[in-house]
This record gives sequence, C-alpha cells and structure tokens, in this order.
Amino acid sequence: MSLLSPQIASIPRHFSPGETGEELASPGLLAHPVNFLVEGYRTYGPIFSTKYRGTACVVIAGQEANEFFWQNPENWSFADARKGFTNQLGPTHVTRLEGQAHARKRRLLKPGFAMDAVTRLVPAMAETARAYLASPEGRQRDLMELLVRLLLTINSRTLLKVDLTEDEMKAAIGFEEDLMFGINNSVHPEEHYGQPRYCADREATFALLDRQVTARLKGERKDDNLQALMDQEAGDLGALTPEELRYDCYLLLIAGIENTSRLLCRCLERLETLPAWKEQIRAELAGYQPDTFSRGLGAHPKLRAFIQETERLHPGLIFMSRRAARDLEFHGHTIPTGVTVLQVHTLLHFLSEYYPDPLRFDPSRWVAAEPSRKAHVAFGGGTHICLGMNVARLHTPVVLAELLLGYDVSLGYAPGFAYSLDPGRVRQRPPHPVSVSPRT
Repeated sequence: MSLLSPQIASIPRHFSPGETGEELASPGLLAHPVNFLVEGYRTYGPIFSTKYRGTACVVIAGQEANEFFWQNPENWSFADARKGFTNQLGPTHVTRLEGQAHARKRRLLKPGFAMDAVTRLVPAMAETARAYLASPEGRQRDLMELLVRLLLTINSRTLLKVDLTEDEMKAAIGFEEDLMFGINNSVHPEEHYGQPRYCADREATFALLDRQVTARLKGERKDDNLQALMDQEAGDLGALTPEELRYDCYLLLIAGIENTSRLLCRCLERLETLPAWKEQIRAELAGYQPDTFSRGLGAHPKLRAFIQETERLHPGLIFMSRRAARDLEFHGHTIPTGVTVLQVHTLLHFLSEYYPDPLRFDPSRWVAAEPSRKAHVAFGGGTHICLGMNVARLHTPVVLAELLLGYDVSLGYAPGFAYSLDPGRVRQRPPHPVSVSPRT
C-alpha cells in the first residue's frame, strides 16, 4: 500500500534513511535539506515526491524545473499555497495575487520599488546607517538585533518617512518576525497567529501604518516612495485604494528586514572567518562614495563577489511552496490539480555543474569567471520575482561598507553555516552576541 496520496503515488518517493513515511516531514529534509534535495535530484531527476508538514508533496528542481515554473505562472495557485499572506496582509497583498490582478499590482508598486526609485535613496541610506551606528542605539549587543533595527531605521528615513517610537519599532520587528515564521515555518499557523504577543504587535503596527495613510490622504506630503505611489497616474489600472495603501506601507517600511538582516549577518560571519577578504574589501572601499552604489557594484568587484557568494550559499528560502492550479505534465509525470509543489529554485546553487565544489564558500569564483545568471536565483524569478530585491541589493552593500570602514565587528559566538529547516513548533532567534567598536 502506498504511503503517498493516491494522486501522486506514481511519482518516485525520496525517503530519508530509516523513514517509514508516517513522519510529519522527512527528517532528512528538515535536518539536511541541501544534501537531501541534491540526492533526490541526482537519483530521480527534476521531479520526485516527499513528505513535508504532514503532506505528500511533489518536488521539482533544477534549471528545467525553474523555467517550467517561472514561464507559466498561470499553472500555479499563489493564493492557496502560503495562506498567511492572505490571512494577515489582506486579499490585495501582491505575493498572493495572480494573473491580471498581480500584473496591475506590480505595475502600481513600481514607483516605490523599481531600481531608479530606490537608487536615488542610496546617499540617504548611507547617511542614516552612519548616524545610527554612531549613536547609542548602535551599541546593540546582539548582531541580528542591531541589523534589523538599523534596516528599519533606514526605511523610516527613506522609503516611508516616519518617526518611530521605541514601542513602535519593537512592535514592527516582532510582527515581521512572527508573520514570516507563521508563513514559512509554523506547523499550526492559526494557533501561532492567535498568540497575544503577535496580535498586539500586529495591531500596533497597523495602527501606525493607518496613521500614515490617513495623514497623506488628508494632504500631508513627504518626499518618499509612499508619496510616489500616491502621486502616480494610475489610468485604467485604478488608483491604489486606502486599504491597499495600508498594506503597501507595510511593504515599504517593514517587509524583508528580517531576511536582509540574516543575509548581512551571514556576510559578517563569513568575513570573520576570512580576514584576508575583509581587508581586501576594506582596501577596495577606500574613498568610497555611497552614490557609486547607485550605479551597481562594478567599481567594487570584491564586495560584489562576497555578497553574491553569501547569497548563493545562504538563500532566504531554499524552495518555494505553491499549489498546482490544474493538472500539469512535467518530465513524464502528471502533477494533479491542488497538489502542493515545492519548487527548489536554489538547487542550482548547490550543483557542481554550475559551481565547482559547490558547498565551499569561495567568493573568488565570482571574480575569475562569473557563473550563469540562471544559476543564481536567491530572489526567485519570473513575474513573481521578489518585489524587494532592489532594496535588499542596496541595503546590503551600504550597511557592509559603513560597518567595515568605520567599525571593528567582533563576534561573541562561533558561527555555524549548516542550512536546516525549522520544524516550526516554536519561534525563537538564537543569540548573536557581538561587539561593535569604532575603528581607530
């Protein structure tokens, strides 16, 4: 008797050693996801099945799978797969929209997130980072706490200008952490979202955002990206409604700060293990002016290489979860309507045909001969590519430059770089003790 749903029983099953099929998730997938998924790909090809969060899932992986997924967005139900976005951020949240509704929303968000909309803010980002790091607030004893507060402060001085109280900052950070934990990890999201702490943080955060929208609608103006969204000529698309603007304020101010902080944390941890690279990047940044980042990182190839290698080995998500919107044929197998599909978009990051010795952290691979763009997909692809990619790719070099040039960062812990999936029972951030002292 098959342990899988009858709908996908014909698709090869990838087991962990000793697995019976009755586990909540394949233990190998949780503990060693990279090894587990690469092994599945090598054994069965670009499609196989497993069990994740108690559900039989189809895994598609590799370049062929990425193209199949991204070139055919109509094949996938984005609203059904990660319901937390709908339940917590409303039915017009861009990540869960599909078809024409998604195309409209992305078009209307362009004045806030397109590259030219964020590159103009780079000098202000750098100035804010410099001031924050020199202030008493910059003396945080935990690296992740320092980074997430710094990014939120930068956003509040650039993308959505608002003066945050300490309570508002704590609520916004707590809300984002708990929101994303519920979407990406929680086994029981309804229970998770019912916790008093989360409910209080969400209420306080949206009260703050509601005040910004109300003030703008009443005539208050600020030179920021929220104003750009509101001032655009929407034409036949229809202007963003007050309800939409409420959640778009979340995108401008808060969304992504946790993921970018983790990327920055990994960059700083890797730099601590490679002091020669740290000094080379510092030398390369000598005389740096923030507006050079507005034109890309071509003038700083070592910094660029280090960030790209960190993105490669430490992607925010190793796979995307979606549901098949119709019966789909892929690589000789039928994926039935409604089945959960794990698109392992980052599998290419860990394949030796794209990256020799792929599990070795080696920034020089980006300096000598840059790998194929199709093999570096940390932010996804297709029409649903990460909306905040341009912001993250400016935040990261700006913060690193200000820290490396002005400060010595000393970690109070031994970083571990193994990638694992949280089984999703309790949200907790491990401590990242750090000392940040001005360079003399």
